[in-house]
Amino acid sequence: MTKQSIIVRSDFKLSLNNVDRNKYTINSDKKILNKMLDYYSDDEKRVMNMIDYFTGKINKHDNINLVLENGKYATKEELEKRKKYINKQFKNSNVWRLVISVDKDLVNNNMKWKDLEEQLAKKILPRFFKKMGFEDAKKMCYQFSLHMNTDHPHFHVAFMERVPNTINSNNQLMFRRKGEIPIDAIKYLMNEMIITIERNSKFTPKSIDINNDIAELKRYFNPQDKNFVLYDKKNILLEEKILLLGNKLNEIQREKGRLIKYNSINDKDIKRLTKEIKKDIYNLYPNLADLKKEFKNSINNMNKYLIDVASRNSNKMIDVTYTKNKKEYLDNYILNSIVNYSNKHYIKENSKIINSNDIFQSIILNVYRNNREITKKDIIKNSFNNNYQLSSEVISAIKNINREMDKAAEEFYKMNDLIKWIKFIMTI
Repeated sequence: MTKQSIIVRSDFKLSLNNVDRNKYTINSDKKILNKMLDYYSDDEKRVMNMIDYFTGKINKHDNINLVLENGKYATKEELEKRKKYINKQFKNSNVWRLVISVDKDLVNNNMKWKDLEEQLAKKILPRFFKKMGFEDAKKMCYQFSLHMNTDHPHFHVAFMERVPNTINSNNQLMFRRKGEIPIDAIKYLMNEMIITIERNSKFTPKSIDINNDIAELKRYFNPQDKNFVLYDKKNILLEEKILLLGNKLNEIQREKGRLIKYNSINDKDIKRLTKEIKKDIYNLYPNLADLKKEFKNSINNMNKYLIDVASRNSNKMIDVTYTKNKKEYLDNYILNSIVNYSNKHYIKENSKIINSNDIFQSIILNVYRNNREITKKDIIKNSFNNNYQLSSEVISAIKNINREMDKAAEEFYKMNDLIKWIKFIMTI
């Protein structure tokens, strides 16, 4: 059977003003609180750093072995001040206590005990408080001590609320009424301890692989990158889907009067089309599909590690929040890239469409620049009475509307039937 790496035991004392409290326990609980910090500060149980641990020499620190929220040892003055504060605050806030036993070899093979103390104070416990459901970790009062006088090093932790820090059913802040710590928060704490201890040796390398894969995949959906895959006019079917999506997005944005992101879209048809374009792109570019497989493998490797962490804590609750968030981040980036490009591409392409009003307005403007005395009515009349060469005016108009459409102008020149039709309309 695998040795359990982290063991956590917990208990609590309900505050003096807690409505669920048994009034006969008040005096005994006060005595427990007074002795608690003294126990943490026993001179025989001071922290040993890594070197002192190897040599078996107890480190003679001047600082008292009580670690505060900032990760530093409390002075004797701070210790006395903390005792008074806890006794006073116990009227309103429950006091929770933990004993966290840590496998000695696990820490010795990965980090210094002093560094683990700092990580516990600054990162692990604040995350644990959030997992418990407290609103703001900065509004918690906590302290702990590392005792290494047994074969199983362990932390004694005590914490309470400085101010009302729990949201009740009426969405109001209050001091927490319940004392029992949720089991999922305990399991989370156990996993966080192992991940923190093994961060440099196991977690970080796997995390780097995932982040590198994400960065590489993002290049293909970044309009500023040369590998950008959405601008591919040679693929007529993909181009058609992108323009169709852009048209649908443009309609919604005109209604709302602002740009929209993928996650704010409620239209099922637009979401389906966006995901369809994403799927088509992966099918069109084999190298992109290969990168996606590499990303999936990196995610699986991390998940295997997280499963292993849970198993070493005899924990059946597997927390894969980290990898889930990474997958959602990449997916949202790609889908938003498709949405943004489709919208902008549609607007750009739609602006190139030339209608008859555009042509006539440009003809009028060109003629008026050369003759300021002529009226708009005379310009149109003269144009269709052959006083001006209609076809050449039309071509010139098209060029002025969009300099990039010379070929379109040449094609338009050949459309004599259309020109004759326009002349006929003007005679009616």
